[in-house]
Amino acid sequence: MAFSLDRVVLAQLDMPDVAAVDARLNELLQPGGERVEPAAEYEARDASGTIRVVVDAHRKLVDVGIQPSWEARIPAAQLAGVLFQTYVTAIQRAMVVELANTRQPAVAHAAEGLPLLDESLPQEEWMAAVRARVDAVDALLADIHRLDASRTPPAGGEVGSPRGFFVLHLRGGSPAGLTGSVDVLPSAGADRLRPDVLEVFASAGLAAPAAPASRSTRRPPEDDEDVFEFRYDV
Repeated sequence: MAFSLDRVVLAQLDMPDVAAVDARLNELLQPGGERVEPAAEYEARDASGTIRVVVDAHRKLVDVGIQPSWEARIPAAQLAGVLFQTYVTAIQRAMVVELANTRQPAVAHAAEGLPLLDESLPQEEWMAAVRARVDAVDALLADIHRLDASRTPPAGGEVGSPRGFFVLHLRGGSPAGLTGSVDVLPSAGADRLRPDVLEVFASAGLAAPAAPASRSTRRPPEDDEDVFEFRYDV
């Protein structure tokens, strides 16, 4: 039987987008160019600065801030999604910062010590540098997944908020999404939405014990001229 190159399949190396992963890690560790140090609480804001979410070092929800003028920047149909994504960013920041300051510097600071990916290097050296960076990123992400898997899972299914504005979706005991009641959200002020979010997370076992909805030591982000105008497309 004659050998044909038509049936030869070359092996492919499926490598992640290292630059994108590095950029995301840098965004979590150094938002606005200022490095986040280990702390009792970690904060994230949405792109418009309308939503602020605070979690503790154990990735429990501590507080939520919603500007009174949220409807001018975020359509009601997207409010729950923006809230949840901001919560996810706060969780990721807490995890990455804690990992970056563990007692395992070889993993925690691997990305900082990697050689620059200079394409003018000989191919073997350049590929070795790429593999080193990919391995370091993979190790960091693996540690993040292990930390997340070690968390005590809350109840599964769906949890509705007391006032009926939101439903928190859980998958395998972990928060998977947040949906909102578009019919009633536009008529709800930020002062009613905030406790509803806090209470639905508390009901799912995802809120810090010292974060009651009536907590008065925190305030939602204020409307001021320093917040740049950003609207989510409908």
